[in-house]
Amino acid sequence: MRQEPKSYKPYYALTRAFLLLLLLVQCIVPEVKAEDAHKIQLIELEHRPATEILSAIKPHLPKGAAASLQNQKIVLSGQSSDLAQLAILIDALDQPALAWRVLFAQGQINLEATQQKSIRHYSTARSDIFELLVREEGEARLERGFWIPVETMVGQQRQTGYEWLASGVWVSVKPLGDQLIVNLTSQQAKQGNTNARGRTHFAGRQFEGEVALHLGRWTTLGSEAKLAAQNANAARRYVGGSTSEFYSICIELSDQASCPR
Repeated sequence: MRQEPKSYKPYYALTRAFLLLLLLVQCIVPEVKAEDAHKIQLIELEHRPATEILSAIKPHLPKGAAASLQNQKIVLSGQSSDLAQLAILIDALDQPALAWRVLFAQGQINLEATQQKSIRHYSTARSDIFELLVREEGEARLERGFWIPVETMVGQQRQTGYEWLASGVWVSVKPLGDQLIVNLTSQQAKQGNTNARGRTHFAGRQFEGEVALHLGRWTTLGSEAKLAAQNANAARRYVGGSTSEFYSICIELSDQASCPR
């Protein structure tokens, strides 16, 4: 009996399809590997010091990524996808330093009470307002006397008293949540001169206090008579003082007036 010759066409077709698939895979894989290849990216900073930005991004470096400094530039190395995420983080951190105007008022108007009433009061009463520009992580000096709050120990309890700084006040500002902490001291803080708890050391006798403020909201420390009665130093306690002379503080962004005058 005669046998029909075997047909190899199906095998040829299957082999050809396999070879085409293999060729396609070989074309795609190099492209994928190229995307994940180790790359280097140089980012030039505009506002913040490079050392500050490098310290901020180091805890967030992905595995296999590295960052270093070159003058005012950050040098990144790693996979493309990681570098893209780091570039976004750096852009968010490299923002202009904040600046505020701190307003110190002394006069016959209790500015906090007046602002809370939301009623414009017309009278002959006046308060002198002194503005001070304070930049982030910097200090500025109010060249006039003012009352500042200071903490004192009475027995085993901590109480807030007030001290009159006749020669002027050093002022700094630190954001804390939705508040701005205005630090008031009798002496300028020396950079790097801190104790184990991170608090600033001062040479000689000094007074230091702080006031928590909200943007555009006046805070009245009190009348002269009230503040004098709470003088932190009993040996220098003032007697009397005006009950209609108020001391108030307000803060606003340097480019946006929000404290009512």
